[in-house]
Amino acid sequence: MRDGGTIDEFTRLFNEHSRALRRFTLRRLNDVKSCEDVVADTFLIAWRRWDDLPEHERELQWLYGIAYRVLSNQRRSRDRRERLRTRLSLERDPHSDGDESDFVDAVIVRRALDQLRSTDRELLEFVYWERLTYREIAKIIGVSENAVGIRINRAKLVLKALLSSEQGDSSSPSIFGREFES
Repeated sequence: MRDGGTIDEFTRLFNEHSRALRRFTLRRLNDVKSCEDVVADTFLIAWRRWDDLPEHERELQWLYGIAYRVLSNQRRSRDRRERLRTRLSLERDPHSDGDESDFVDAVIVRRALDQLRSTDRELLEFVYWERLTYREIAKIIGVSENAVGIRINRAKLVLKALLSSEQGDSSSPSIFGREFES
């Protein structure tokens, strides 16, 4: 632990470890601009948490920990944006300029979801829209992980049957991809 960092000490920290942090983030992002953003955020957090800076031998590990959390936050934000994009595509206006086949699939899925019991619909939304694990869902609804798995499988079968009857055949809309197939 160190008390009150100075500009010179911070400059030394940056000069010694910024290249290693760039390599660390670039291997994970494969994008130079995003990598630079993560490194900058990492050093901003390091400056704010200067009093937590460990001894010299452990500085880089500490910075890696900060960068790892920055990357995780960035990933979660990206995933939330993707889920929102998907949700909005399911609710978009049929008169928009989007691809009509996507809209037809979305209408069919929305209609089938609306026919499910609310508990089944919520479970499927947790899995496909919120990307929660069975364990996380079990904690939320207060049942065992095994019970969640059974309920989700049952809900998927019901939804698949509804989708098949909506389309008049036995195939599921491509909106779910392979992960939906049982």
